[in-house]
Amino acid sequence: MKPAHALIVTCVMLAACVSTGVEVKQEQMANFLLGFSTLDDVTAQLGKPSSQTTLVNGSTILIYSFAASRPHPESFIPFIGPLFAGGAIRSSTVFFEFDENGVLRSQRLTTSGSVSGWSVLPPDALP
Repeated sequence: MKPAHALIVTCVMLAACVSTGVEVKQEQMANFLLGFSTLDDVTAQLGKPSSQTTLVNGSTILIYSFAASRPHPESFIPFIGPLFAGGAIRSSTVFFEFDENGVLRSQRLTTSGSVSGWSVLPPDALP
């Protein structure tokens, strides 16, 4: 492989999105019914939560956290890349609260997103 090709492949791999946690979408949350779905139903569909807490009153809270970041492609251009350093970040956190019997009492989804640095791409082209 030519050095130029290796450099291009490396840059493409570095520009890939990096994520952590379990992303829970609004459509998935619609599958769980308040007063009917159980803690086992939620963990069976979504997997292990990022955090689980049992309160003094016996209720349980499951937290699913997710974060993803993608650097600006321009930041990989030699010499001028540091001028564009930054990228797009998005995150979400989902809270499920269960009563002492493990029945779903409430659920909440919060999301956020931000962009840092400069980019020549239009904002809607970023993730």
